[in-house]
Amino acid sequence: MQQQYVITFAGADRTGLVETLADMVAAHGGDWQQSELTRLGGAFAGAVLVNVSAEGLAELKRDIESHNGEGLSVGLTAVKSSPTLEPNLYLTLTGPNRPGIVYEVTHELSDSDINILNFSSSVENAAWSGGDLFIAELAVRAPDSLDVPDLRERLDQIENKMTLEIDIEPADP
Repeated sequence: MQQQYVITFAGADRTGLVETLADMVAAHGGDWQQSELTRLGGAFAGAVLVNVSAEGLAELKRDIESHNGEGLSVGLTAVKSSPTLEPNLYLTLTGPNRPGIVYEVTHELSDSDINILNFSSSVENAAWSGGDLFIAELAVRAPDSLDVPDLRERLDQIENKMTLEIDIEPADP
Protein backbone atom coordinates (compact mmCIF):
# COMPACT_ATOMS: atom_id res chain seq x y z
CA MET A 1 0.00 0.00 0.00
CA GLN A 2 1.29 3.45 -0.93
CA GLN A 3 1.61 6.18 1.69
CA GLN A 4 2.45 9.86 1.22
CA TYR A 5 5.50 11.41 2.87
CA VAL A 6 7.17 14.79 2.72
CA ILE A 7 10.93 14.79 2.32
CA THR A 8 12.48 18.05 3.51
CA PHE A 9 16.10 18.87 2.81
CA ALA A 10 18.76 21.55 2.90
CA GLY A 11 22.37 21.49 1.82
CA ALA A 12 25.13 23.46 0.17
CA ASP A 13 24.02 24.26 -3.37
CA ARG A 14 25.69 21.95 -5.86
CA THR A 15 25.00 20.34 -9.20
CA GLY A 16 23.22 17.00 -8.84
CA LEU A 17 21.51 17.60 -5.50
CA VAL A 18 17.99 17.19 -6.90
CA GLU A 19 19.15 14.16 -8.88
CA THR A 20 20.44 12.57 -5.65
CA LEU A 21 17.02 13.01 -4.02
CA ALA A 22 15.17 11.81 -7.14
CA ASP A 23 17.42 8.74 -7.27
CA MET A 24 16.70 7.93 -3.62
CA VAL A 25 12.95 8.15 -4.23
CA ALA A 26 12.99 6.14 -7.46
CA ALA A 27 15.39 3.48 -6.13
CA HIS A 28 12.82 2.54 -3.50
CA GLY A 29 9.75 2.54 -5.74
CA GLY A 30 8.66 6.01 -4.74
CA ASP A 31 6.67 8.38 -6.91
CA TRP A 32 7.67 12.08 -6.85
CA GLN A 33 4.30 13.91 -6.60
CA GLN A 34 4.90 17.58 -5.85
CA SER A 35 7.82 19.77 -4.86
CA GLU A 36 8.94 23.24 -3.89
CA LEU A 37 12.71 23.60 -4.29
CA THR A 38 14.78 26.77 -4.23
CA ARG A 39 18.19 28.28 -3.71
CA LEU A 40 18.39 30.25 -0.45
CA GLY A 41 21.64 32.15 -0.11
CA GLY A 42 24.35 29.56 -0.81
CA ALA A 43 22.13 26.64 0.16
CA PHE A 44 19.55 24.67 -1.76
CA ALA A 45 16.44 23.62 0.16
CA GLY A 46 13.03 22.21 -0.43
CA ALA A 47 10.16 19.90 0.27
CA VAL A 48 9.03 16.98 -1.87
CA LEU A 49 5.74 15.05 -1.58
CA VAL A 50 6.26 11.40 -2.49
CA ASN A 51 4.22 8.20 -2.54
CA VAL A 52 6.08 5.11 -1.40
CA SER A 53 5.14 1.62 -0.25
CA ALA A 54 5.71 0.41 3.31
CA GLU A 55 8.48 -1.86 2.01
CA GLY A 56 10.18 0.97 0.12
CA LEU A 57 9.83 3.32 3.09
CA ALA A 58 12.23 1.39 5.33
CA GLU A 59 14.93 1.45 2.64
CA LEU A 60 14.23 5.08 1.79
CA LYS A 61 14.63 6.02 5.47
CA ARG A 62 18.01 4.23 5.62
CA ASP A 63 19.11 5.92 2.40
CA ILE A 64 18.08 9.34 3.73
CA GLU A 65 19.87 8.75 7.05
CA SER A 66 23.06 7.76 5.19
CA HIS A 67 23.09 11.15 3.44
CA ASN A 68 22.65 13.22 6.62
CA GLY A 69 25.99 14.58 7.75
CA GLU A 70 27.41 14.77 4.21
CA GLY A 71 26.55 18.44 3.89
CA LEU A 72 22.93 17.48 3.34
CA SER A 73 20.25 17.48 6.02
CA VAL A 74 17.19 15.40 5.06
CA GLY A 75 14.00 14.61 6.97
CA LEU A 76 10.95 12.46 6.30
CA THR A 77 7.43 13.15 7.60
CA ALA A 78 4.28 11.05 7.11
CA VAL A 79 1.34 12.94 5.61
CA LYS A 80 -2.15 12.36 6.95
CA SER A 81 -4.87 12.55 4.38
CA SER A 82 -6.92 15.73 4.49
CA PRO A 83 -9.24 17.61 2.18
CA THR A 84 -7.64 19.84 -0.42
CA LEU A 85 -7.62 23.49 0.58
CA GLU A 86 -7.84 26.22 -2.01
CA PRO A 87 -6.86 29.79 -1.20
CA ASN A 88 -9.66 32.30 -0.79
CA LEU A 89 -7.42 35.33 -0.16
CA TYR A 90 -4.09 36.54 -1.49
CA LEU A 91 -1.85 38.96 0.40
CA THR A 92 1.06 40.97 -0.97
CA LEU A 93 3.52 42.68 1.38
CA THR A 94 5.96 45.35 0.23
CA GLY A 95 8.15 47.64 2.30
CA PRO A 96 11.59 48.38 3.68
CA ASN A 97 13.19 45.23 5.02
CA ARG A 98 13.38 45.00 8.81
CA PRO A 99 13.31 42.31 11.49
CA GLY A 100 9.86 41.17 12.61
CA ILE A 101 7.82 41.65 9.43
CA VAL A 102 7.10 37.96 8.95
CA TYR A 103 6.31 37.47 12.63
CA GLU A 104 3.92 40.44 12.83
CA VAL A 105 1.92 39.39 9.77
CA THR A 106 1.85 35.64 10.45
CA HIS A 107 0.92 36.26 14.09
CA GLU A 108 -2.10 38.30 13.01
CA LEU A 109 -3.10 35.64 10.46
CA SER A 110 -2.78 32.90 13.05
CA ASP A 111 -4.86 34.87 15.56
CA SER A 112 -7.53 35.16 12.84
CA ASP A 113 -7.45 31.37 12.23
CA ILE A 114 -6.10 31.95 8.71
CA ASN A 115 -4.16 29.04 7.24
CA ILE A 116 -1.13 29.92 5.09
CA LEU A 117 -1.07 27.65 2.02
CA ASN A 118 1.87 29.26 0.25
CA PHE A 119 4.36 31.91 1.37
CA SER A 120 7.05 33.26 -0.92
CA SER A 121 9.32 36.14 0.05
CA SER A 122 12.49 37.89 -1.01
CA VAL A 123 14.60 40.91 -0.22
CA GLU A 124 15.57 43.01 -3.20
CA ASN A 125 17.57 46.17 -3.70
CA ALA A 126 15.28 49.18 -3.77
CA ALA A 127 17.24 51.32 -6.22
CA TRP A 128 15.11 54.39 -5.54
CA SER A 129 15.85 54.37 -1.81
CA GLY A 130 19.21 52.63 -1.66
CA GLY A 131 17.85 50.20 0.95
CA ASP A 132 16.53 46.68 0.92
CA LEU A 133 12.92 46.05 -0.05
CA PHE A 134 10.98 43.14 1.50
CA ILE A 135 8.43 41.53 -0.82
CA ALA A 136 6.14 38.63 0.06
CA GLU A 137 3.19 36.90 -1.55
CA LEU A 138 0.86 34.70 0.45
CA ALA A 139 -1.98 32.44 -0.60
CA VAL A 140 -4.19 31.77 2.42
CA ARG A 141 -7.38 30.02 3.44
CA ALA A 142 -9.48 32.16 5.76
CA PRO A 143 -12.56 30.91 7.61
CA ASP A 144 -15.82 31.73 5.85
CA SER A 145 -16.82 33.72 8.93
CA LEU A 146 -13.81 36.06 8.67
CA ASP A 147 -14.68 39.74 8.86
CA VAL A 148 -12.35 41.03 6.11
CA PRO A 149 -12.80 44.74 7.01
CA ASP A 150 -11.78 43.89 10.59
CA LEU A 151 -8.71 42.01 9.31
CA ARG A 152 -7.92 45.01 7.09
CA GLU A 153 -7.98 47.30 10.15
CA ARG A 154 -5.62 45.03 12.07
CA LEU A 155 -3.26 44.76 9.09
CA ASP A 156 -3.37 48.58 8.78
CA GLN A 157 -1.85 48.74 12.27
CA ILE A 158 0.98 46.45 11.14
CA GLU A 159 1.44 48.55 8.00
CA ASN A 160 1.93 51.65 10.14
CA LYS A 161 4.19 49.91 12.66
CA MET A 162 6.40 48.21 10.04
CA THR A 163 6.18 50.82 7.23
CA LEU A 164 4.62 48.22 4.93
CA GLU A 165 2.01 48.08 2.25
CA ILE A 166 -0.24 45.03 2.62
CA ASP A 167 -2.71 44.31 -0.15
CA ILE A 168 -5.55 41.80 0.29
CA GLU A 169 -7.29 40.35 -2.75
CA PRO A 170 -10.05 37.73 -2.79
CA ALA A 171 -9.38 34.59 -4.80
CA ASP A 172 -11.36 34.29 -8.01
CA PRO A 173 -14.64 32.45 -7.35
